[in-house]
Formats: sequence, structure tokens, C-alpha cells
Amino acid sequence: MKKDTKKLGEILKEAGLIDDFQLKSALSYQAEWGGRLGSILIKKGFVTENEVLAVVERQMGLSSISLGDVKRPPDEVMKLVRVDVARKFCIFPLGIENGRTLKVAIADPTDLKTIDDIQFMLGVRVKPVLALESEINRAIDVHYEGKISVERERIAMRASRSLTPPSSEKAEKTVIEKPAWLQTKETEAKPKAEVSQKAVIESLIDLLVSKGVITREELLRHVRARKS
Repeated sequence: MKKDTKKLGEILKEAGLIDDFQLKSALSYQAEWGGRLGSILIKKGFVTENEVLAVVERQMGLSSISLGDVKRPPDEVMKLVRVDVARKFCIFPLGIENGRTLKVAIADPTDLKTIDDIQFMLGVRVKPVLALESEINRAIDVHYEGKISVERERIAMRASRSLTPPSSEKAEKTVIEKPAWLQTKETEAKPKAEVSQKAVIESLIDLLVSKGVITREELLRHVRARKS
């Protein structure tokens, strides 16, 4: 890391991302309500997270890291930095180097007082790695408190929706299909109705012929005459 004593506000102002009025406005808010300067500038809409990260990375010669898919650090690292400490300083522990150097993701590495406070509190040397504040908070949610990230929730919701057929298909299927027991009952009922009707007609013809009312030949001629 370059030996640069400039604070975040000065770096952003020199880069042309904020003007003097915006910096004074943010500093005034910080003096009254507290909070980190970078976070205040972002909340006021003066800069974006990505703009801050890019300028700080370039000015201080720091490497940045994306915490979107970062794995959970070992237990000894997580125990070293309690969740309340991680929340207070907006840091996320990444690992221990050389036995005494704690590598942490931090949104504002220009805040030397915060880094000194962390080192004094934990009794280790701190190696800052630049990261987005939103990703740091999300990593704390996931790896300390077991909360699923918003983005993962959205992915899971999209996946579940893709496996569910549209409601119109469900309605159509419900209207067209009939219960199996009703289909079976209707299928069995139709042949019986047809057989019963045929038996009645044949019985009637036999009765008329046996009574001498009509012969089968006369009946046949009568049927042919109606067809013609």
C-alpha cells in the first residue's frame, strides 16, 4: 500500500467525483450523526460504491476483492473477529498471514484511525483489502448470521418459477381431465346402453313376426324403401 495520508474525501474531490460543497455537507452530517464518510457520500447520492472503489484502488495501489462468492473463513479467524466488531468497523476477516497478520476486507482503507483501533482491539497487525461496503455487510449476514443473500433468494425464486407450469395450463388441465372413477363409469355405461337397445329392437321384431303382423321380408323391403 502506498504511503498516502490523504483521506477519502480529499481523494474523491481530487478525482472530480465530488465538489467542495458535497464534501462539507457529508462531513457536517458525519459530525452530527456519525457514520463512515464513504457511506454518507453514497447514501446522499454524490458518488456510487463502484466509483469510490475504483478511485481508492488506483490512488492507494490497493487490490480489491469481490465478496460475492467468498467462502467462509476458518473458525479461528471468525472467532478472532466477533460479529459486533465486524459490524462496528464494517470489516470482514479473510484469513491470517504469517501467524500475526489479519487480512480483512474494508471499504475505506484511508481511515487509519479505524485500522489502528482494530489492531489495538484484536492484538494483531491488519492488512486491508478493498471491498464494497454492501458486499462486506452481505458477507457478515451470510457467514456470521447464516442469512441467505438477496441475490441468492432471487435466483432461487426464479428457479422455482421455471419449474411451475403457468396457471392457464393448470386451469385447462383441470377443466379437460375428469376423475378416473368417472371416466371408468362412463366407459362401462355406454356399451351397456347400446346392448340393451339392440336387444329390445330384436325382441320387438321377433314378437311382430311371431304374431303374424309382419314378415321379415316385408320389414326388409320397408327399410330399403325408406333408405331410397
